[in-house]
Amino acid sequence: MIGALNAQVADIKAICGKAKNQSFCTSYMKSNPKTSGADLQTLAKITFGSAQTSASEGFKKIQSLVKTATNPTMKKAYTSCVQHYKSAISSLNDAKQSLASGDGKGLNIKVSAAMEGPSTCEQDMANFKVDPSAVKNSGDFQNICGIVLVISNMM
Repeated sequence: MIGALNAQVADIKAICGKAKNQSFCTSYMKSNPKTSGADLQTLAKITFGSAQTSASEGFKKIQSLVKTATNPTMKKAYTSCVQHYKSAISSLNDAKQSLASGDGKGLNIKVSAAMEGPSTCEQDMANFKVDPSAVKNSGDFQNICGIVLVISNMM
């Protein structure tokens, strides 16, 4: 409880200034009223939760594309993506413990690992005319995780 009283409001401008996609970070922070006035740990929890939601949504989207794909090569690429997203979700589940304990380095390592799956998926789909929402979700996931990485480096 004493730590909560001493918690400082996180500098969102500094965080977004270090993010890979600064405009995405700024828009993300402004769109979520819970980020205003949040301390670093709370901001980490908020953005991490968004990363989990994004991974889950991406997984569901790719799963639905597997079911509707008629081209065998695309179906194979989508099926591979499902596995990549499963791996990402697993890495995020592992990262929860690091977040809960305030272990910024551990959080960084595990979220970085989670980012590999959707990134590989996006590369696998680059040669195909795929549903644009699948690629957008991967990009959003990468951007949200990028914010988590910046925050983890400040913890």
